[in-house]
Amino acid sequence: MFIRGILILLLLVSAGGVRAAEVLDGVVATVNNHVILQSDWNSEVRFECFMSGRQLTDVTPQYKKAALDRLIDRELLQEQMPGVKPATADEVEKQINTLKKDEALKHPGHSWNAELSRYQLSEKMLADYVGAELTELRSVDARFRPSIQIPESEIAKYYREQVVHKMPASAPDSLAAVTPKIREILIQEKINQLLNPWLDSLRAHAQVRILSFSGAADPKATRAELR
Repeated sequence: MFIRGILILLLLVSAGGVRAAEVLDGVVATVNNHVILQSDWNSEVRFECFMSGRQLTDVTPQYKKAALDRLIDRELLQEQMPGVKPATADEVEKQINTLKKDEALKHPGHSWNAELSRYQLSEKMLADYVGAELTELRSVDARFRPSIQIPESEIAKYYREQVVHKMPASAPDSLAAVTPKIREILIQEKINQLLNPWLDSLRAHAQVRILSFSGAADPKATRAELR
């Protein structure tokens, strides 16, 4: 287990942008009468830039539109998974520690807090975002994993084609030793294959309205019309 011409609130991504507290919030989309606020959209863009290492000044309208699409998808997923147990504090902390280690490897000597500040994020905001992402992944996993069966022949094929040639000839891992890892990889691939058609089906039966995009309000515009 984001996502995410632009509205004036998103001008804060530039060096001379106004502070978020100085900008009035507003509704940019509705999903089955659930609202997505301008501040939600703006935060999603900043989070995704942080996670991908993209500079805020390099964000394109297409990138911002994709972030809004992911917020819409998240609303649709939450409606389908009301009883899913949210990610625990320990799970969130573990994921954030992994992010910190990755950041230290990619940018040695950089301050973690300074990096968060550069994207106008706080530790709590990041924890909330990571928790939502982990819960979303858990929701998707709970829906699709029980119905997925991976034949032994697929595992053996993956082993031959994707694993064997990457192992040292002097000490190759046996098929039995790597079967659990291969099975999990193949399960995740199948979940990804099933996810987009399911989301498309949810959108087809949902009432989704984009109320503002590229600085112009259009209450009749739907997600499909903006794709």
